[in-house]
Amino acid sequence: MRSKPIRFGQLVELLLNDRLVVRFAVLFTLAAAAFLICQAIAYLWLPQGLLRGASIGVVVAGNEAAGSFMIEWARIIAWNLPILILVFVAPNLLRLASGIPLGYLPAITMTAYMGIITGTNSFTMAAEVGKIAPSLEWLANPGFYEIAAFVLAAAATYEIARWRVVTVGGKESIVRFHPIHGGWHSRQLWLGLMGAAAVLLAANAWEAQRILEL
Repeated sequence: MRSKPIRFGQLVELLLNDRLVVRFAVLFTLAAAAFLICQAIAYLWLPQGLLRGASIGVVVAGNEAAGSFMIEWARIIAWNLPILILVFVAPNLLRLASGIPLGYLPAITMTAYMGIITGTNSFTMAAEVGKIAPSLEWLANPGFYEIAAFVLAAAATYEIARWRVVTVGGKESIVRFHPIHGGWHSRQLWLGLMGAAAVLLAANAWEAQRILEL
């Protein structure tokens, strides 16, 4: 017996589910799919090192390892923590006409971008030579858990929206939005944010250690 494909409306319902674990699982599945597809495309058809040195991260984090673990860790955190807040949390103050929080979009597009960086091995301080093929080895890489932290932060803060895009008479406008749940007072939100921060800090420490070992 064939299983019916999930329609867009059903997907939106899952992404807006009351339970954080459901929202995170669905959003992370979409993000992981975007990563793997873009990594495969980049590995097969794009030149090695295509985006190396082309991101603002090179300017902020530099292209050489720091002199100590703590400095390298702090430097990575100083780059990734603002990204978590400004790119994945703050945009959730606005919901699109579909009801999807704006912060869900970078959870997928930024992950797709990371897939291209990985497939072309455009890392500034690369641990491998040559392009990187899709494999389960990515599960043993700090980047995987950094992505998970970003996605978790986006999923945890879905109910902080204060504005929403609506379409009236064929024209779009932004109106005030009043969430039906606890907003910033939600226990689930803070547990998710603390979990995301903990995973991000641990992944950044792992990444710092790997960089110093190169």
